[in-house]
Amino acid sequence: MKTAHVDATAKGALLGLLTYGATKYNLSTEVVAVLLPAAAFALSYLSTKIGDKNTALLIDLATKAVAAKPAKKK
Repeated sequence: MKTAHVDATAKGALLGLLTYGATKYNLSTEVVAVLLPAAAFALSYLSTKIGDKNTALLIDLATKAVAAKPAKKK
């Protein structure tokens, strides 16, 4: 049950940030009206793929790549 709350909260926060950014950059209402449901769909689809072992592997590789430190110069 906790993960469902966290998932819903994260999606809501991302949609809120998207709306904030759209209004800050003066996007037209029509663009926002198309963008928000599309973003909600993408987030819900991503949520279903998180449990997939292939997606988990890609996320693991991405986090390791981001966390990797650059090689020291000699």
